[in-house]
Amino acid sequence: MAATTCEAKSLLQIGTTDEAYADAFRDVDAVVCSSARTGTAVREPGGLRVSGRWPYASGCELAEWAMLSVRFPAEGDRPAQPAAVFARTRDLTVERDWNMAGLGGTGSHTLVGEDVWIPDTHLLDLARIGASLSNLAIAVGLFAPLWGAARGALDVVTEVVGKRTSPNPAHSTMADSPGARRNLAVAAHAIDTARRRMLGIAEALESASPGEALPAEERARLRMDLITAVRECRGALEELLDLHGSTGLDSANPLQRFWRDFAVGSRHVQFTSHVVEDDYGVLLLGLDEAPSGLL
Repeated sequence: MAATTCEAKSLLQIGTTDEAYADAFRDVDAVVCSSARTGTAVREPGGLRVSGRWPYASGCELAEWAMLSVRFPAEGDRPAQPAAVFARTRDLTVERDWNMAGLGGTGSHTLVGEDVWIPDTHLLDLARIGASLSNLAIAVGLFAPLWGAARGALDVVTEVVGKRTSPNPAHSTMADSPGARRNLAVAAHAIDTARRRMLGIAEALESASPGEALPAEERARLRMDLITAVRECRGALEELLDLHGSTGLDSANPLQRFWRDFAVGSRHVQFTSHVVEDDYGVLLLGLDEAPSGLL
């Protein structure tokens, strides 16, 4: 899972030359993929040559362009320098190695390139991009479709509870069972609470002035809210599977797809709970220890 096309368009508008942006979106329906894994770059007159393997490039089979992270080698006293480029996918090879239990439709395969020519006009302004979109904003964008999967699972099970015969002979349908109604209510409330958390984080980010970075402790608190939302949806999905029963895991049932997609997507590095919790603890205690790069 990487940046969506909408996120990529926003980043490119900020971080590229007019020529590169025009190249990318001459077709308004153009698809752009990206990967944060790092390749290598060597400067040449008028541009650079990049090589590497860039995994998790969601949508790369459809994309015409790719945003790729690279690193210039160290020279003398100057350390290696990070950068990003805008490359045509036709100059890269797609290695189809995305064989996951869920999110198969993202096509998050690996892009491979060897000495791919990138003109100077397609070298991105990494500092401006980094300043314009925080890890927290990326994480919220990644969580939104996962919340949608949880909500989709709730819709499936709500319909089933209203119609299916109850395994308890005292009730004609599951809707007549106080226990089933209670379990459904708990799952629905958890998913709704997760939505409010998600929107609250988005509102906090939106309310910040352009270029303003929220204080580190506030970012850590909001990240705690986000991983709590992930856990709420994960628990709700398990509750919903229990309510539905084993037929919910039939390959023809959309419930199992929602469950699998959430299970894979919620393990994205942006949702690494022990790192988020450690960051928050370090900041709360005022320890002389730098928080992680996720913050």
